[in-house]
Amino acid sequence: MTLCTAYIRQANDTEELVFATDSCLTGGEKWKHGIKLFELPRKDCLLCFAGDTMRAYPLVLNLVSSIHLDKYLQSPSATLEEVLEFLSELFTKLVKTITEVDKARIHLERGSAEFLFGGWDWQKGTNGAFRVWKLYYSEGVEGFIFDELTNSSSQTIFYTFMGNASSFGDIEKEAKDRFKKLLSDEDKIGSKLDMEPLRILCGISLDKAIREVDGSLQIAKVYKSNRTEFFGIYWESSKGKPCFQGREYNEINKPLVRYFNPDTFEIIESDLPNKLYNISEDVYLDNFEFVKSCFDESGFLKDNLSEKSKHELRLIFKDVAYRQFLINQEAEQEQLAKSEEA
Repeated sequence: MTLCTAYIRQANDTEELVFATDSCLTGGEKWKHGIKLFELPRKDCLLCFAGDTMRAYPLVLNLVSSIHLDKYLQSPSATLEEVLEFLSELFTKLVKTITEVDKARIHLERGSAEFLFGGWDWQKGTNGAFRVWKLYYSEGVEGFIFDELTNSSSQTIFYTFMGNASSFGDIEKEAKDRFKKLLSDEDKIGSKLDMEPLRILCGISLDKAIREVDGSLQIAKVYKSNRTEFFGIYWESSKGKPCFQGREYNEINKPLVRYFNPDTFEIIESDLPNKLYNISEDVYLDNFEFVKSCFDESGFLKDNLSEKSKHELRLIFKDVAYRQFLINQEAEQEQLAKSEEA
């Protein structure tokens, strides 16, 4: 069981395609740390699923492996539609190999998982477009088919939720009802979307009455520059632990990605100090000039730093902290040795 969403975020005069899902896997048992949002070997698209994990995982793993082996599908020359058609044909071939299943249930088993696939199509129209499709099994054609969800020229905003029926009821309908109520309550009907779908997904994942949707959110974006970015999130609140792709980390070993605050859905930048009081060559060694360039004359972190520079700063600060730890350890050992001699 899953609830996932895809929508076009329109904020600060920019557009980006957001995919998100919960992290819960069920099927006779319950896991709260399953990966359900996938990056493909090409960086302009994403894939997520809802439904039977036992059905979805073999299909997704075969897809990733197949694209790894196909240089054309990896290249920008291959259109999103070509990737989509390959995906549909591959999934159809694979589910037709399912055997030892009651013939009366064969179509139900083949179609027990459905997918959202989408990305940035630079070849669509004059300036390119974000596109999203739903893939699902059709008993009539005995294979996977797809419907484009972003094909309406009259759309001013785009969003979709995908989920299955559960012991709670129709999760997809529940998400859409909550979403419409949120827009109505906040007088945002017809307005550009920011983080509203993520807020709905978060609320349902935290709803203890809905057993099948649970765990930290998995969030990724596709940008018009033909690249994707995966995000972490603190869970279950800003005071919780950092999570990435459903897995829980601590502050020391967490992946070096950007993290969302689930209370506000703003990016948490607290892992970088806002001000350095002593930028010295003795501390930063070969990185001294770079660190100095990232802070202004008063020692405050510059506002216009690139994500690459922020990433490098995090690595540098971790290196400095580790070197200081080793120095402290050596000092303690020397002090202990002197005490024993005395």
